[in-house]
Amino acid sequence: MRFLRESLAEVLPREGPLLIAGLFSNPQEALLGIVELQPDIVLLDEAFPDGPAVVGQIRYIAPPVLVVTIAVAETPEEVVAWAEAGAAGYIPSTASLADMCRLLVEITRGEQACSPSVAAALLRRLSNGVATKSRSHGSTSLPMLTAREEQIAEMIVAGLSNKDIARRLDIGLATAKTHVHHLLGKLGLQRRGQAASWMREHRQ
Repeated sequence: MRFLRESLAEVLPREGPLLIAGLFSNPQEALLGIVELQPDIVLLDEAFPDGPAVVGQIRYIAPPVLVVTIAVAETPEEVVAWAEAGAAGYIPSTASLADMCRLLVEITRGEQACSPSVAAALLRRLSNGVATKSRSHGSTSLPMLTAREEQIAEMIVAGLSNKDIARRLDIGLATAKTHVHHLLGKLGLQRRGQAASWMREHRQ
């Protein structure tokens, strides 16, 4: 990963109108750097630890930033998962360096080239989401969070583990796990990384 980061930092400015503001090797460094540097785009390697959760955290702390996942296997499952996490675009693993520069410029313009199968999967996902909302409209309101659930949601978005949450709230680890489990169930979520997306959508 270090080789990829440093190579891109050296080559991208020569190939296109992109300037590199910083390089980060772990989520904590990345989040702190994004707050400080306020970049327009964040390139996130598909292999970055807890990548989808990090996308949600970036979008939460810096909503205007475009998160672009690179080296993505261009399958419907992979692309939809990154889109659900909050990525603004992706660079497939088959792209050349010249392709990458062009695709990044296109993404900044609100464009994204993708295969027909990926486009169809994204449309199906969007259609299913609209259908679900339509069925629930008027009969099910958005869940109201308690003050404790709000605290835990904020901590999940910030990337805290169950152990960190337990320490921060001065509660047992088992209690923290229970709180997190109940919160995700209440929000209809399956993964912690989806919490940031929910917070963005429903706390405007």
